[in-house]
Amino acid sequence: MLLNISKKINPSFVEVLSIINTITMELDIPFFIVGAMARDIIFEHCYGIKSPRRTLDIDLGIRIPDWNKFVLLTDALTMSGHFQKTKLIYRYTRDDISVDIIPFGPIADEKMEIRFPTEENIVMSILGFEEVYCCSIKVRLRDTPKFDLKIPTVPGLCITKLISWNEKYPERKRDAQDLLFIIKNYENIGTESVLYDKEAPMLKEEGFDVRLASIRLLGREIKRMSDEKTLIKIKQILTNETDDNATKMIVDMHNNLREDFDEILTLLKKLKQGVFYI
Repeated sequence: MLLNISKKINPSFVEVLSIINTITMELDIPFFIVGAMARDIIFEHCYGIKSPRRTLDIDLGIRIPDWNKFVLLTDALTMSGHFQKTKLIYRYTRDDISVDIIPFGPIADEKMEIRFPTEENIVMSILGFEEVYCCSIKVRLRDTPKFDLKIPTVPGLCITKLISWNEKYPERKRDAQDLLFIIKNYENIGTESVLYDKEAPMLKEEGFDVRLASIRLLGREIKRMSDEKTLIKIKQILTNETDDNATKMIVDMHNNLREDFDEILTLLKKLKQGVFYI
């Protein structure tokens, strides 16, 4: 699958990504776009659904075997003259654009965590990144010359948002708000034909409410994509955030977006229903 958004995305972003792509190809480091930029590419640039906020950040997942490869990449970025270091080992800047580089793959430990080699002992969970990368799709950022990169699918994006929010709570309200945005708009990115074809029984169960059926479909896609460890964690998060005492995720979604608390709970329960395949 290839999504063509040539001339739709900010040329400054394309330039930054093109430079990084050249460097990573020379070092044989595969990567994909994650985070808010992936959200914008799918919803705003492909389907015309305006995102809740603008971003000047680029988040990249790089698949590497060890920290030596990470150092090779970061050294190459600074030596290129195009990027500046910051106080954070994983963050680089070019003009007003910030680039976060998140390692995943064989570099992770048995807990699917990475520990950056710094005195601050920064630890990140990259649970789900491997599956999300393997199921990623291509997007064309430029037609001439052709320039394609990988981004997560929408279910893959949900996986990263759920795990990031849970890992860094209460610091990641934006992940919760992004998740609500995705859930509420999933019905508008081509799910109706699938519901009336392959998932007709589920659509009927929902009284032909396309929105609710689409959210359950999203949950099913998340389950299909996830490996055992990732699925266990996602089920745990959604169970915790939809029980009788649930407040954390809904409040993070609710505060800034002024959404109805009960409505959000209903949507999260439908996502959970899909993930549990019931």
